[in-house]
Amino acid sequence: MRLVFLCSGLEPGRDGVGDYARLLAAHCAAQGHEVRLASVRDPFCAAATKSGMEFRAPDIFQNPAEARELAVWLHEFRPDWASVQFTPFGFHPRGLGGKRASFLREIQPAATRRHIMLHEIWLQPGRDGPLRHRALGWAQRRSVDAWINTGWKPEVIHTQARLHRVRLQARGANVELLPLCSTIPPQDISPSSARLMVVQHLIKAGSLPQSIDESAIWLGHFGTLHNQEWDFSKFAATVSELAAQVGKRVCFHALGRGQTIARAWAEAARAVPKADFHVHGELPEEKISVMMKACNAAFTSTPWDIVEKSGTVAAWRAMGVPVLVARVGATNAGQLPPWPDPGLILFENGRQKSPLPFERVPGPAFLDPAYSAKTFLTALANAPRP
Repeated sequence: MRLVFLCSGLEPGRDGVGDYARLLAAHCAAQGHEVRLASVRDPFCAAATKSGMEFRAPDIFQNPAEARELAVWLHEFRPDWASVQFTPFGFHPRGLGGKRASFLREIQPAATRRHIMLHEIWLQPGRDGPLRHRALGWAQRRSVDAWINTGWKPEVIHTQARLHRVRLQARGANVELLPLCSTIPPQDISPSSARLMVVQHLIKAGSLPQSIDESAIWLGHFGTLHNQEWDFSKFAATVSELAAQVGKRVCFHALGRGQTIARAWAEAARAVPKADFHVHGELPEEKISVMMKACNAAFTSTPWDIVEKSGTVAAWRAMGVPVLVARVGATNAGQLPPWPDPGLILFENGRQKSPLPFERVPGPAFLDPAYSAKTFLTALANAPRP
């Protein structure tokens, strides 16, 4: 098959959905298929560019010349399937744009069949959320309906989270699950060797004293920290108290960029003096992998009911690192569980049984990108023609 993946952005390391699409495309190519990638609203390019298998444009919806270039590029390739990798705010500044779905369909070759992967669906602030957020969420639901029913009109619809599937099915969509795979390649290194490498690097950089306790429990975080709806300092204090009960100290490691994380770590360091806190900042992919391997466990502030949509959780679990899910989520009080995985531990402010000491648990097979590609390709091959 000839496949084209349509994303909002494709900047490596700057767009999680773009990284996912590039990885999925690579594994489809490894299984013998011809692939292309295109970004249609890419903030990291100044003009439409074509390079190898990729087409990138700043905004085809605002620039007719870019749209024409993309249309020509698509007609030259003549894809059998076009896969939209959808996030609301990726395709429209306010997460709307049902008309844009129709426009995108109209520039495809007539014989091209259509698929959509819904990474996000719509804003869901809850009944107590701000009125403007609830109004925007209502409009975004209408927009998603338009993408599915009148605009893009996909023949195959995927999402990663069971909660998203339930919500979409309630609106009449026929949705299949395609679990999110890890986009961080694991390093062939043992956890103890990885920890030694990290300690040596931090000592060399002057970030740690020579007397660092390598036997401490290392708890890692990578990605977005939802600290507005959740108290990281309280979580850190709870975990530190549990670790003290087994004679251990905790070291919290933050991977990635962002002022929110830097502030949260600084606040927690003042509030929980019995623990250590280190912010590593933005790291190259191979160092991220080593850092993840060095941790005893990780935690996420993504709620339990949508933890399946977290690419960083998938990366931790693909490396066998257990993940503490620190928020139940307000949607269904944890009654809609994520994928079956004993390495995912629901741990909201210590109300559950202590997970210490942490043990490594192999992640599910579907976290392998090759598995995702096979599942994706099988769904397309088995899709009946309309």
